[in-house]
Amino acid sequence: MKKYIIITAIILIFSVILSYGYLNNISPVFNNNSTSKLTKTYNANGISFNYTSNWEQVNKTGKYVIAYIIDPQANKTDGKPGAVVEISKKASNGIPLEKFFDEVKAGASGVPGYKQLSDGKITVDNETAYEFVASGIDNGVEEQFKTILFEKNGYIYMIACGTRAPTYLSDEDKNFNMVIESFKVTA
Repeated sequence: MKKYIIITAIILIFSVILSYGYLNNISPVFNNNSTSKLTKTYNANGISFNYTSNWEQVNKTGKYVIAYIIDPQANKTDGKPGAVVEISKKASNGIPLEKFFDEVKAGASGVPGYKQLSDGKITVDNETAYEFVASGIDNGVEEQFKTILFEKNGYIYMIACGTRAPTYLSDEDKNFNMVIESFKVTA
């Protein structure tokens, strides 16, 4: 009988704690919401954004590339990372953003096996951004990519998020969205 009372008391206490957390939208027992340990901040080249702490910055050269991060835990194929975010910056030189977006989409359509999955508008750093999602084949491996372009302070920024099978965009959505939603032009 004494065991029954102790077990009932433990269950009751546990239920009260969980109910409190549910009603107050917190988890007092299992608090995994600490973003300070789960994210890093990139702050260089006139931009800043948050990214998941298990991703790595990689030096990548390119005419317009200003930031490049990868998920080192995603499966690599052909020596290429399984998931990557590449950010580029280019002076707009008076070219309308819509025209530049159409040119980028047209260039992407030349990828073997190209299939556009969606396109639309979103907001990045309080600016209207154009986005398209597509897939293609590289050396027999399916790639999926989300490309976002927006203009701010006379520059066009491109955030290109990509995956290589067996990793897919849906596997990395949370990580990609963290970058996109926190992205700010600082200079």
